Parts: sequence; structure tokens; C-alpha cells
Amino acid sequence: MLDWPRSRSSFVLVLMALMIVGVAVTLWLSTQAIADSWRLQELREGNTELTERVERLQREVGQLQSPSSLAERAEALGMVPAGPAARLVEDADGDVTVVGDPEAATPPPDGSGTAVDGAAGTGGADDGT
Repeated sequence: MLDWPRSRSSFVLVLMALMIVGVAVTLWLSTQAIADSWRLQELREGNTELTERVERLQREVGQLQSPSSLAERAEALGMVPAGPAARLVEDADGDVTVVGDPEAATPPPDGSGTAVDGAAGTGGADDGT
């Protein structure tokens, strides 16, 4: 069996020690909870900033992928719009027929497509240079 303290003063001292330990543990736990709360708030703010950055980048990608933006960048590179394209149609028996007349793309009459004429056959991977 347990050997309880024989005097009242030792019993009071044991209870006071337990109370002091309890208060110290409670203080430590509340301090840790406050620190965790601060860390959580900082992480939430960082998450908000990253979410805003993702949304901003998605908007930017959407703008860069828009047809008007692609057309502007293609024109700046000297590309010209393609003319009417011919299509290959395969019959049920496997014969292939060409529908339409293929035409080469021509630069616009204002002369903005001169980069295409000068760039033909230079630096491409297929022309052997």
C-alpha cells in the first residue's frame, strides 16, 4: 500500500507542489497554443498570397493564349495568316481525294510580312544549315 505522509505539513507541501506543477503545465500549454495560433495566422496569410499569385498567373496565361494576343505575337515574328487549306477525304474503300485547292500563304500588301521572305531557308532544322 501507499505510505501516505504522516504529518499534515508534508501533505500540504505535496499538494502545493502538485498545484504548482499543474499551473506551470497549464501556462506552458497556453503559451504553445498562442504560438501555434501565430504560426497558423502566418501560414494562412502566405497561403492567401500564393493563391492570389496563382490567380494572377492564370489570368496572364489566359490573356497570352487569347486569339488576339497570339495573332499579335505571330505577326511580330513575321508570320502571316494561312490561306484556304486543302483537305484530304478518305472514302469508305480507302481511296483518298483532295478537296479544295491549297494555296501558299502570302504576306499582307502593307509589307509587314517581309521577315517571312528573308527568313526562308535560314536556320531551320530541316534545311541542312
